Order: sequence, then C-alpha cells, then structure tokens
Amino acid sequence: SVASRRPSAGDILTSMSASPAKPRQLDPLRIEVLPELARVSAAEWDRLLDVDDAPLLSFGYLQGLEAAGCVGPGTGWHPAHLLIRRQAPGAGPEGELVAAAPAYLKTDSDGEWVHDLDWATFAEQHGLGYYPKLVLAVPFNPVTGGRLLTRPDLPAAERTELEVALLRGAQAVCQRAGLSSTHVLFPRANLLPSLRAAGFAPRRQEQYHFLNEGYRTFEDFLARLTPHRRTSIRRERRAVKDAGIQVRTHRGLECGPESFTPADLSRMYDLHHLTSVRYTEQGPYLNRRFYHLCAERLGDRLELVLARRGDEIIGGAFNLRGDRRLFGRYWGEAEHVPFLHFEVCFYHSMERCIAEGFDAFEPGHGGEQKLNRGFWPVATYSAHHLRDVRLRQPIEGYLKMESRYVDASLKTSRERSPLRKKPADPFVE
Repeated sequence: SVASRRPSAGDILTSMSASPAKPRQLDPLRIEVLPELARVSAAEWDRLLDVDDAPLLSFGYLQGLEAAGCVGPGTGWHPAHLLIRRQAPGAGPEGELVAAAPAYLKTDSDGEWVHDLDWATFAEQHGLGYYPKLVLAVPFNPVTGGRLLTRPDLPAAERTELEVALLRGAQAVCQRAGLSSTHVLFPRANLLPSLRAAGFAPRRQEQYHFLNEGYRTFEDFLARLTPHRRTSIRRERRAVKDAGIQVRTHRGLECGPESFTPADLSRMYDLHHLTSVRYTEQGPYLNRRFYHLCAERLGDRLELVLARRGDEIIGGAFNLRGDRRLFGRYWGEAEHVPFLHFEVCFYHSMERCIAEGFDAFEPGHGGEQKLNRGFWPVATYSAHHLRDVRLRQPIEGYLKMESRYVDASLKTSRERSPLRKKPADPFVE
C-alpha cells in the first residue's frame, strides 16, 4: 500500500542529517537544511526579518515552539529549516546567512488553516502518497508575513534571486527526500512573483482585517458604519461595562506600568486551554511552557488583553505586536458573558490599534461576525508545488476554478460591509 511505502518524518530528517556533505550548491551560495533552529544564532536569524516579521518569525518565537515541544517529535510538525549562506570576508568557514525559510516536514494538515485534506484523499485514491510534505509556514498561525526571509539591506533584485533560490532548494529537498509537495502558507502578496517564477501555483482565501483609515478615536471609526451597526456595537460594549467587567491591555512581563505578571500569564493560559477543550474537546496546540518562553523572549511585543470582574480574570486574549500591525492570536474565558468575546478580541484591540497608530489589526482566521463589526474582507495567499504531475495538473486546475469563487465571495463580502466608505484596498490578482 501507499502507507507502507511511505517513510516517516524521522527517517527523512535522519537521512538529511546523515548527508551534510551534499548540500545543493548555487555558487557562491550554499543551501542547508536544519532539523532544529538552535543550530543558528538568534542574531543571524533576526537579521533577516523585515517590517512586521517580528515577533512571529523571530528566532525567539520559532525556536520557542521547538524548545517547548509544540513542534518536533510527537507532533505533526518536524523542523527542516532552509538556510542560504554565502562566502564573505570575515564571515567564518560557514559563511554569511543571507536568506532562510521556516520549514517543516508535515505528517498531517493540522494547524495550517489552508485546507488540503481533499488533495490528500485524491492522492490516496490514485495510489499516490501525500504525507509527509514540506511546509514553509509559522506553525498554528494563519497570519500573513514573510516566508522567504532575505537580508533587508540587499538590493531588491538580489533579494528576489534569493527568494527563488530558497524555493528551488525546497523543491530539491522534496525531490531528494521523496516528499509529495511543497506548500508556502500565508506569504505576503509581494512574494507572489517569486513563487510563480519557481513554478508554485497560488491560492487565495478570505480573511477579515481591521484597517486603520487614519482614525483618531474609536468613535471616528463608528462614524464610518451604518447607523444600525454603530448602535449595535455601542450596545455590546455597554453591556460588558454594565456587567462590572473592566478590560485592559498589559504589555510585557513585569517590564513597566502596563505589564502583566507571571500569575496573569498562567491565568491566560488556563483560560485558553479551558476554552479550547470546551469547543474542540482537545487542548490547544500551544502549551504553558511556550507561553512563558514568549513572555521571557518577546518583551513588550507580547500583549495580554485581560477582562477582570473585581479581582478575578474571567477572560483574555494573547496578542502579538508587530511594527505596524497588531495580531490577535488566542482567546479564553472562564464563563460565558454576553459580548465579552467581541470586546476582548475585537473592539478593545481595534481601539488600541487606533490609539497606537497601527496600520491594521488582524484578529485571526474566519468569522462572519467580523464582517458585521467593521472588519474589511482581504485576500490572503498560499502557494503550492506538487512534485508528481499526476497531482500537480488536477490540483492546479482546481485552484484556477476555485479562485473565481473566492474572488466572487470577496466582492460580495465587500458589498455587504457596513462601512459606508470602503477602504482603498484592492486584493492582488
């Protein structure tokens, strides 16, 4: 059977590690595959980050996933990071790190938010293996960002060459290891030309983001909405206050007057875990150790939005602070309070986005309720390369057909938006 012929992720990683003398050469560049991020220095990795790549793509965050055991042995995510080094004066025998991609061998499709289970079923039905596959992504995060990291100080043309080289390297890894495919999840739209140049087929999905149109206050934002939605939002926010609940953002672990405490952080994890079990009957992908590593490593880029009734924290959100964007990631509540979720996960952070001058607030994937509350429909992307033409041709054909439906949905959602003045944010073809 296909399953009996399929190598395990551990076997593949062992074979890669056993042949370090055979990296793919792109003279004068050298491509490496790392089974753990700790083999590169934090300073080297973080030197590749562009605007809003931190904190999700930072060494501290990605290596924290490995150190906490959220990815690696016993999970469906097995690190196989791609690095490109070049010889340079004073760079040492290993060379200078000029490009990298966070990459993982995947033995399932959990925690990706780019749904391909039908593709796996199709492959099995035709006697073709689909897992393991190679995924370039930030695990468990449907958040747009850099996926092909290159030195920001390099000329644009050189950065593009390195992006394509990373993708060619990923394809070479797939060929050598016998993987079915390479998938790039939630890249920024400006990476699409490089992805197409390397033969990847793009895919679009729909998300809802709050776009800060130069608002001075939350009331400025409400003035852009239809009267019905404006009244509804005010009523929902008032209901939370009338329930005796105060909501406040805390930045960083014990690092200033707005900071949170270790006890606050542990309570936030407890609420996240409780809510995950309540709605999915499973614990979250992230564990308590990872929460504390984030607090230790990310400084005030980690924000907790905590809802208190008296001295008790009854709800909260785990948010991450980029350079120009705010990212809402995880939520939890001890009990159901009407509209508390909307206040903690939407309105409070939208208001903070305005006050802090962020360009946008991304609250996560899905959710029709976001559209009704002034979030704007935007296109997000993934890109896919199937090694076997028997998979590649039908899936690429499917993606072309699917894209028409996604575009139609985006158009309809934008027409239905309660924003009376529509943001100037056309999605990229």
